Order: sequence, then C-alpha cells, then structure tokens
Amino acid sequence: MIVLGHRIAKRIDIFEFRKMLENYRRENVICADHTFFRLSEKQREIFTCEKIKEYLFDSEPFMVGVQNNGCHAVFYKYEKQRFLRIILDIRAHNISVVTFYVIEKNQLPVIK
Repeated sequence: MIVLGHRIAKRIDIFEFRKMLENYRRENVICADHTFFRLSEKQREIFTCEKIKEYLFDSEPFMVGVQNNGCHAVFYKYEKQRFLRIILDIRAHNISVVTFYVIEKNQLPVIK
C-alpha cells in the first residue's frame, strides 16, 4: 500500500542534494525513537543514528526525491540488489530522520 503523501513528487539532482547537506553538520541531524520503530533489537545494533549520518555525509546517494508530504526520500545502495531508503524532514536548522528501511531493487520508485 502506497500512501499518497509518501509518493515521490519530483526528483532532486544528487549534486544539489549534496550541496544542501553542506549547510549542516552531523550534530544537526536528529534521530528520534520513531526513526528506528521498524527495527528489531538486533537491527538496532547495526543501524544507529551514527550509521545513518555516515550514509548522509559520506556516501553518494543513488537517487533523491521530494515526497508529496514535503519530506526528502534519499536512496543509497546497501547490499547486493538492495537499497536503503532514508526519509528526511529538512528544516532551516536541522534534519530529522523520520524513518528508514531496506528495500529491494524492484521497489525503487520510478521518478519522472
């Protein structure tokens, strides 16, 4: 089931996204309890807030888009044919990691 607000409305150029992140430091990225609500305890040991920050600041996204709800969806290659989808609420002074999850290649959205 796809919620309309979570559907990607437009694609963002990866270079523009990386440029936007230059305005923030790792301390400006906030992870809440909700960020990890989909994960088991074992997965929480692997995926920490620091690990998410590493993806944001140290890895090249595969694709970036803005969802209908205004949040950014950022996709990173994860392992084999899988991807990490990180949902961000980017504000003037901070970035909130809303949630993230691992998806299969066939679950990547088609963005026009």
